Amino acid sequence: MLWAAALLTPAVFLAPAGFVSSRGYSGESELVAASESAFVRADVSGPLADSQALAELTALWREFHLVKAVIAGLLVLALVGLASTTSRRAEAAPRGRRRRLLLSVYGGVVAWLLGALTVLLANVQGAAAPFASVASLLPTGHGTGGLEVVLSHLRGAVASGTPSPTGGLASQLLADFTLYQAVFAVMAAATGGLLSAVTLRAVWRRWRLRGSDRSPRPTWLVQTIVYGAAGGLFLLLALANVSTWPHPVPALLASLGG
Repeated sequence: MLWAAALLTPAVFLAPAGFVSSRGYSGESELVAASESAFVRADVSGPLADSQALAELTALWREFHLVKAVIAGLLVLALVGLASTTSRRAEAAPRGRRRRLLLSVYGGVVAWLLGALTVLLANVQGAAAPFASVASLLPTGHGTGGLEVVLSHLRGAVASGTPSPTGGLASQLLADFTLYQAVFAVMAAATGGLLSAVTLRAVWRRWRLRGSDRSPRPTWLVQTIVYGAAGGLFLLLALANVSTWPHPVPALLASLGG
């Protein structure tokens, strides 16, 4: 599990970068330039499919997120197994230096796991709503005059329109941005709830042993602090996305520089 996690961690970043590079983009700056060029050449009044460069970039970005999400998912599975093994060894170790060392390792693995889980959720979100993800690449406020004209048209259309699969580019962007918020809201709420449940179980087990001669599990404090903090953060992020989900227009206007 450790070797798998050690190999998958750099792969999460290197494999998607290599995938994009194989499609002719050597770095983030080229992707930003490509997104700006695609939006400038796009037909704002027509659907995304009518703007070839933008549609191709959106398809590429979906594939990028899918590749990264698959590798991140494998990393999460490896780290779940590693965390379980480390937890059992820490609980079986006698009191002393070895147990403290194993608890430190366990805490590090849990933090590693939470980082990988965050990468997984972010890329599932990007794969589900790639058009909104591509729009986030735009250098709003620093683009060319042509881009600012396009963004101005999009802002005006978004402010007065509603999501519709048959609408123009602004309508599709608003629909995708709404999905972007909804997907992460659901995933963050589920993740936050799961981590909070793990925290409450650890606290409950510790509370049941009060006044007895039995020692609590040595991992309970790590689970309470780390999982509890992460669970609260994910629930806070879910709340932020839920607040945007029903009313996405102001947030999209802000992201477009309006």
